[in-house]
Amino acid sequence: MNITLLGAGAIGALWAVKLTQQQHNVQLWTRNSATETTLHFSELNAPNTSNNYSFNCNDPHALAASELFIVTVKAFQVTTAITPLLPYLSADCVVVIMHNGIGSQHQVQQLLPHNPIIYATTSQAAFKSTPTTVHHTGLGQTSLGAINQQAQTQSNIAKVFNAALSPSQWQANIYQPLWQKLAINCAINPLTAVNQCCNGDLAQACYQSQLDNICNEVAQVMTAEGFSTTQQQLRHQVDTVITATAANYSSMNRDIFHHRLTEIDYISGYLVQQAQRHHIDTPINKQLWQAIKHMESQDHE
Repeated sequence: MNITLLGAGAIGALWAVKLTQQQHNVQLWTRNSATETTLHFSELNAPNTSNNYSFNCNDPHALAASELFIVTVKAFQVTTAITPLLPYLSADCVVVIMHNGIGSQHQVQQLLPHNPIIYATTSQAAFKSTPTTVHHTGLGQTSLGAINQQAQTQSNIAKVFNAALSPSQWQANIYQPLWQKLAINCAINPLTAVNQCCNGDLAQACYQSQLDNICNEVAQVMTAEGFSTTQQQLRHQVDTVITATAANYSSMNRDIFHHRLTEIDYISGYLVQQAQRHHIDTPINKQLWQAIKHMESQDHE
């Protein structure tokens, strides 16, 4: 396939390389106007060796010819990143949006009323040690699903992703895995960002009551939204991720560390907003949301 990938951060670069390995024609769309770039990529099972992958960048003609447009920028960047590219996007180009949190769907559907729109969430892990050096650091499930009528027939896109990075699966209702990922993000991301610790540190005794309370609040909101779950189920999933990614730093931890804006409004913020619609009190998630917003304000006044 002809593919354009917008947002070559760690996860975007991982998918760009993996799709290139499957012989797809992948170009990157970047913040600068470079016409080509080379990524140095380390495989999960060979962390000390790297291979080079060259990509064309920022070619409007290649964008117009793209059959698949993958967007891996942060949630709050989606609309501003896509908008300048609208004149070049073919109406039948399949658009895949992949970011942490929930809340950009309505804006994206307004921007792209004719395109098939798929949302995706992944537990694959990657890390950039330099702007062009990417390390694949962990395996995980990727879920994809339609959020508009035009995308209902595009389940073959999940097979494209699965061939590049398994396991990737099509979901009849993508909001179920999006909410499951949101629950994990609500627990791990703000706590590791506020405390500037790695994921594994959350196994310490001092965090257990906070994790219990976060999962309890999220379970109440998920249930009200129509997604059956319990505090115990969510807590088990959170603990599994804490153990599996013990040495990793969450994306929000890194954003705070590097004085960047975070996706907190689309994670804890989204949860609190949905809770208010259902008249559910979420004091712990609200407190963490406000704590991250305060930390951001110190850097972005």
